[in-house]
Amino acid sequence: MKQIITILALMSSLMAVDFTTRYDVEIGMFGKVGTADISLEDNDNSYEIKLRAKLIGTAAKLTGNRVESYISKGKIIDGVYIPDTFTKSMTSDDESEELVYHFDHNLKTVSLDKSTVETIKGTKFDTRTFKIVSTEEIKKSNTSEVLEEYIAVDILSSYLNTRESSAKAQKDYNLVAIGARNDRNNITVSFLDTLKKEEVKDSFSKDIGNIYNMNVKPLDEDNEIVNVLIAFDNDGLMKEAVLGDAFWIGEIRAKRVYVDVASR
Repeated sequence: MKQIITILALMSSLMAVDFTTRYDVEIGMFGKVGTADISLEDNDNSYEIKLRAKLIGTAAKLTGNRVESYISKGKIIDGVYIPDTFTKSMTSDDESEELVYHFDHNLKTVSLDKSTVETIKGTKFDTRTFKIVSTEEIKKSNTSEVLEEYIAVDILSSYLNTRESSAKAQKDYNLVAIGARNDRNNITVSFLDTLKKEEVKDSFSKDIGNIYNMNVKPLDEDNEIVNVLIAFDNDGLMKEAVLGDAFWIGEIRAKRVYVDVASR
């Protein structure tokens, strides 16, 4: 789920206009396993970008109907997206978690408010009815802390800021952002030039424009490096992303099925 979120975050934020869009997520041997709805509101001096992903069918049952959402809000100063808050939330049948990051760019600090709610299910013997009955216990937790390291962007604002540089002045860039794979510098996004693009373009459907490769290095050196190919439509909007065969489940593909771009 985390890799799918990261892929879709990149896909959404490389678009430079207000929009709403939906992607279907498919896994080789399972077919369609989820959807993601993404929207961006850019008001010249402020922005808000949202991503909501949910699993369906068997995948939903296996994960307790898991739903994840990311929201980045902030200011736009001289064309740069500067986040004020970044929210990550997850809900399922038995638990929910919300992480809210607050950026203080003057003090160069990031604080985190974390809240969790967990439902613990069990059984007990009811001495009044002499029956085994089901029980539920709700556990809540709220914590706050200041992160040890100041990171100026989140995963969504970072992509908004780099949507053009990777295809122009800079062919490769490393992603260091709150919300990106343990917030560490282990993701590289590369713009594929003509030769490299020709080698991979058959992985996508027709009418593909620019193609990027996202290289995700594992934290454990024994694990394999993950490469995700990300393709734009010729209209300049994101169209598809492909993660090659993953273990025994097959290829993971995210494909745009709806888009509405606001006129300005």
